Amino acid sequence: MIFNKDRKRKQSVIDYFNYLNNEVIPKDIDSEVVIALNDAYNSGISLIENNEWGAAFENISEELTEHFFILDRKGIELAQTVVKLCKLDANWVYRLRKIVSSGYKNGSWKLSDAEELAKQYKYTFYKPSRKITSQLKPGNIAKLTFQFDSANDEHPSAERMWVMIKEIKEDRFLGYLKSSPIYIFDLFTGDEIEFEHKHIIDHDLGITEPNLVDKYHNRCFVTSKVLYNHEKVHYLYRETPMKKDPERDYVDTGWRILAGDETDEYMGNSENIHLVSLGAVLSRDDSFIDVLDAPIGSAFEKNESGKFALIEKSNEN
Repeated sequence: MIFNKDRKRKQSVIDYFNYLNNEVIPKDIDSEVVIALNDAYNSGISLIENNEWGAAFENISEELTEHFFILDRKGIELAQTVVKLCKLDANWVYRLRKIVSSGYKNGSWKLSDAEELAKQYKYTFYKPSRKITSQLKPGNIAKLTFQFDSANDEHPSAERMWVMIKEIKEDRFLGYLKSSPIYIFDLFTGDEIEFEHKHIIDHDLGITEPNLVDKYHNRCFVTSKVLYNHEKVHYLYRETPMKKDPERDYVDTGWRILAGDETDEYMGNSENIHLVSLGAVLSRDDSFIDVLDAPIGSAFEKNESGKFALIEKSNEN
């Protein structure tokens, strides 16, 4: 019985090494990385013959993870067999997948309905229109949102990944995953994905269209009362914007947005003031949207009728 188990352990490592040699280690590239992998492979073969199966697996797997090789479904299944039979650290499987942790709940992933999200968060979430997604053809790539459940509260609830389209039938797309998941453990690069227009959040068509997210992408300062405490905007003014940071893709609009009852002490605490997109504020309260084209120097206050009245005119000509 012991010899039978040893044969299974040895064969599992041999199968793993054959897979790496045939499908992972590059044959047409001469580099330090490939040399290191081949050295680990050759020394691993010797270790296998000396019945040091676990050391052979761990040595070459360390080289793979160090140089950011990510195994596919077949490779992970072979690695899982080795880990189980040789009683090695189960975290090897996560390292070889580049998965962040084991918090993901198996089978929980599904595609997000981007059309619904765009309706709910119209100022901060853009989804390409059907006019654009209808131009996608086999060979194009589309980005989708894969939402999931995790036992780890510090993890996000979704991953955005690219899918290569290979077939389109009656407004339904069939493709395969091009990205490598970093949280979703039971989804692999190359897996077949079926999706619809409503799931697409980006594409490779190189075309754009006017949208509210881009329109209100630039920044403003807003108080915590409005941004986090859900208080309505009652006062806003526009001052000379801060100088543009060349490392950022946005500019300061000059708008300063308040609930209207902030004290001097409150405003003096920098933790109460936040630089965010106009869209982020409009998502909470868009009652002031009609005054945003007012020039620098303008100030508005909400009157008794709920309208924003100009209380200070611009000094600019």
